[in-house]
Amino acid sequence: MVQSGNYSPSEVRAWLRRRTRDPHGAFYVVAAADARPVGFVQLTQMDSVNGTTDLGICLAGESQGKGIAAAVFRLLELRARREFKLRKIMLRVLTVNRRAIAFYRKAGFREIGVCRRHFLQDGKFRDVLLMEKFLASRTEAAR
Repeated sequence: MVQSGNYSPSEVRAWLRRRTRDPHGAFYVVAAADARPVGFVQLTQMDSVNGTTDLGICLAGESQGKGIAAAVFRLLELRARREFKLRKIMLRVLTVNRRAIAFYRKAGFREIGVCRRHFLQDGKFRDVLLMEKFLASRTEAAR
């Protein structure tokens, strides 16, 4: 989940430095066909022992609903499984974000729980849905 709010350029640069230097994460800029950046996707808290990670994604509004996130997910899942040897991706999403939840379900994520009144947004604490997806290995996918 991405915090809402206005951030200064120096705050954004500091956040990008932290994300790109995190030894337990992977950060990628998502670009449109014309190479214009339209968002990012990240894996955080990668745990090589347990094979787990957390997912974060943010796409500009005008880039949503165009198949970009689905294409990014396919590539990210391959990299997570092959390069980072991960077996499961988890994510958190606000329960009011029905469009995102529908997308995650379609992408193979399943709901595993809700954190009640967990995230402060616009002066109100919101519920957060926890979701997970197991990444199939080639042999599991062939079954």
